[in-house]
Amino acid sequence: MVVALAMPVLAQEKRLWILRSPGEMVEYDPATFAIKQTVKVFAEAVQSPQNLTVNHEGQMLFAAPVSLPLSDSDSASAHKAWFWNGRSATNIDVGVKHEVSTAGSNRPVTESAPAVYLAADGSHLFWFANQQRRLQREDVDLSVTTTWQAWQTDLTGAAREDLASMKLPECRCTTGACEESCPYGVIWAPDGGVGEFFLVTQLVAGQTGLSYRATSLYRKENGKWTATPSPDPLQRVLDTTPTGDVIVEAIPDTGCCGWSNQSNDQTLVIATGKTQVVFDEQATYKNPDYDVSFYTSNARISPDHDSVAMTIVATAQANQPIQLAEQGQANPEESQQIRKALTQLPAVEIKSLGDAPRRIAFLPHSTAIGWLSDKELLIIENQLLVAYNVSAGTRRKSTIHVDDAARVFLR
Repeated sequence: MVVALAMPVLAQEKRLWILRSPGEMVEYDPATFAIKQTVKVFAEAVQSPQNLTVNHEGQMLFAAPVSLPLSDSDSASAHKAWFWNGRSATNIDVGVKHEVSTAGSNRPVTESAPAVYLAADGSHLFWFANQQRRLQREDVDLSVTTTWQAWQTDLTGAAREDLASMKLPECRCTTGACEESCPYGVIWAPDGGVGEFFLVTQLVAGQTGLSYRATSLYRKENGKWTATPSPDPLQRVLDTTPTGDVIVEAIPDTGCCGWSNQSNDQTLVIATGKTQVVFDEQATYKNPDYDVSFYTSNARISPDHDSVAMTIVATAQANQPIQLAEQGQANPEESQQIRKALTQLPAVEIKSLGDAPRRIAFLPHSTAIGWLSDKELLIIENQLLVAYNVSAGTRRKSTIHVDDAARVFLR
């Protein structure tokens, strides 16, 4: 009887929100799937759910990203973030900056496009920005100096408190476009907001693909945020434990210029200096000859850190033509295996995180949302929200229809 009651209690600790048209966030009880409340949100969030974040406190933030260098329209537009503090909504000026001056025959351009994040505890807002001073001549970039900054404010965007900064060396823009050859800082923070840590990766956009230079983990210690360099730069972080001690990282395909499959997609779990491979595209799908890439679109570490759930997707669909890879050789058996695998996607694979990761479950036509407890995983299966019990292999099915996983928020 104690075991039977454990699931609902744990499930109630989580909060489940689903974004609905024409602009509503509906909160459901994860234990019963009953509606708890509805909040009106910024209408544009329905079309761009990836720009909406929610924390456990029920605060919501919608902020469209602005990248550097600023386009003419971005320079001329006002940029506001929509913020729901749990009781009412406000618009906060993001503070995009574009300043142009003259220095002889050169033109210094100073730009900044801050990104705003929720705090996990709902006490304030976090802000991150690359401030760049580019030197131009006749609209050609000559060099750039970039300073990455982090600060926090109150919930109105006021009372700024600087947290950390990093000035990168002056960089020569050898191609005439600084973003193609010069690094800048990119933030990763947990879906539920910044809590005990955040990650900063220096990367270069490049001409044909991203280049990762270095990653630092910033953690708050004794009231100050201090950086610890990662042994290797992180590429695509999918999830972490609440303290950042365990990281799930995806190694994307290096394909460019119209090709999807030019290298081996992998997903790694990194903990205490040890790296485990929990997804290996070529070992699983044996697809080097065809231009189809299999990869994990998301991953979720279980609360007890004993397993990881991953959503596997592909760059092709079963009913579409499949072309050979750039260096591929026709292989009917390989083609048949790929087509069979595509009929199961998207799929959720759950693996243990012991010394030798093993498959615990494989759920075709599913997308992972998050863990309700150590043993129960919330998924979208055939467009319905389902709670899957990993230990028992059983399902609690809801009647909630979801056609886009990006509109589901489990916090």
